[in-house]
Amino acid sequence: MALSQTFSAPLPPDRVHQYVDAFLKTPNSIYIGHIASAAVLLYIASQNPAVPVWFLYVWAFLELIGYPVLMEVWRQVYLRKERSKRNPYLWIKLMDVLSLMVGTSWGVMSFISLNPDNAAHFAIQMSIAAGATAAAVRSLAIFPRSFILYVIPFLGLLALRIMLLGDDFILLGGLVVIFMLMLLRFGSDVMESVSQYIDISTDNLDLAQRYRDAAAEADHANREKTRLLAAASHDLRQPIHAIGLYIETLPLDKMDERSRTTLERIRSSLQTLSKLFNSLLDVSLLDSGKVQVRPRLFDLEDMLNHVLDDYEPLAEIAHVTLMLECPKVGVMGDAILVRRMVQNLLSNAIRHAEGGSVRIHVEQYHGEEGDRLSIAVIDDGPGIAKEHQAVIFEEFTQISRRAGRVNATMNSTDNQQKGLGLGLAIVRRLADLQDLSLDLQTSPDGTCIKILNFRAEALKPHSKKREQASAKMGARFHQKRILLVDDDRETLKATEELLAKWGCRVSAAANLAEFATIQGPFDLIVSDYAFEDDFTGIEVVEAARSRFGADLRALIISGDSSEYVQQRVKDKGLLLIQKPVQPVQLRSAMLDRFLSSHAGEQILS
Repeated sequence: MALSQTFSAPLPPDRVHQYVDAFLKTPNSIYIGHIASAAVLLYIASQNPAVPVWFLYVWAFLELIGYPVLMEVWRQVYLRKERSKRNPYLWIKLMDVLSLMVGTSWGVMSFISLNPDNAAHFAIQMSIAAGATAAAVRSLAIFPRSFILYVIPFLGLLALRIMLLGDDFILLGGLVVIFMLMLLRFGSDVMESVSQYIDISTDNLDLAQRYRDAAAEADHANREKTRLLAAASHDLRQPIHAIGLYIETLPLDKMDERSRTTLERIRSSLQTLSKLFNSLLDVSLLDSGKVQVRPRLFDLEDMLNHVLDDYEPLAEIAHVTLMLECPKVGVMGDAILVRRMVQNLLSNAIRHAEGGSVRIHVEQYHGEEGDRLSIAVIDDGPGIAKEHQAVIFEEFTQISRRAGRVNATMNSTDNQQKGLGLGLAIVRRLADLQDLSLDLQTSPDGTCIKILNFRAEALKPHSKKREQASAKMGARFHQKRILLVDDDRETLKATEELLAKWGCRVSAAANLAEFATIQGPFDLIVSDYAFEDDFTGIEVVEAARSRFGADLRALIISGDSSEYVQQRVKDKGLLLIQKPVQPVQLRSAMLDRFLSSHAGEQILS
């Protein structure tokens, strides 16, 4: 760095604060070194009769007290000011003045007190001069001008004094000058390194700030998304919920072929809309970290039987045969989350089986941590191309697979529902949440997706083909007394007709006044959560249990997916399902209430 540039070009305004901050981080040990060196020089100078006593006192005051105190005062005054009120350029100018004073002071001391007649003292004085100026590179080189104003007077006066001794001392004086030039060059290199460090540090801070700003914007957008979903969810869920119930009550046997085809297309579109809506909410819920794993011991075969019951109608439409191969085994895990994983895999397999078969195969194996169990969902569809296998568990990934087999009895290949691209992504997230792993095996003859690492205790295995769900449903729901409470008249009517179609005996009420006139007993109460008259489904359930018995089973249906509602329902030990509720979900929840003794579990939509 040229001297003219050093004295004329100020430090850049956007970096000057960082330069001063870097200097102020200089360790306080420099003060100790400065005071110790000054004390030694004073002792040596006091042994030289040529040095005036008054000079020793003045120099001692300046170097032992004045410089350290003044430097520390300047440091503290600067640091205690708000950053916006600091004047770094003024501070650097004060450093220039102080550096010139200290460098000149040490140079004068060396010039006056240098004693070549005492070899030990001469060597010590030369060592202190070299050490002090070299140490200044560590601190003052951050400010090139201050460093130059310190080094040149110090070593320049020392070199001049040595050269005035004549003879061979002239060569030593020349070496001091060379040493001084080397220090100046070294100081310039240090300055360049510090500048690069500060530039990189500042750029990193800018990048970090931009990252924080972007993260804050993303967090704000996520909160706004959550707020929007929470505000709109009930209004969006309610009509989808009601339409789905009404469709199931329509008399298919009285329709002509064209009407049934249109109805099937409406049902398919509504299911697609409902699944997409629920899947988006599920992904949002999983991303928020609010889904908690609640492990308990459950009967895996019983749970899988219920899942196949729910999906039997879908399989019948797609002309797919469902089979279960499962030992009588207990599994320690979250039954609700495991059930959702199997449902998503099963739905995907039915969609791609193309009129063939789908098999759920449960297998036990010995792992590193003891007996383990896997659940495999296997279809005999056309498989997944190699280039697509790495991305099928990512969000919004849809793989189009060419139909290798179309059942001749199917009305249209359009009956096969197109994937939404979220089902397998939810499976992957739920597996990560429960420390489970996934394995994909696929070929042109079919696809197998396994969920691994379940804790299990094997019992007697068996394999059986599924019987039709409709017969089971009729047997389980026949003459069941259901109390239905919902202030939306359309939804109330649609649900009542659907439950009656399933063989239930239904009593319906839209408010507490109508509820008070109903006579029991009942096997199950199904209540909406939100009512306009400032009460909730929780109060409805409590009122029903006070009238019809504390052991009355209950089910809450809600269009509000907020954490507050979920926690309230959970605290009361009730089962909550989210709108829009497809008939298969309602049937599954009712079976859960009738056939199991546990309560108080939150299930995903």
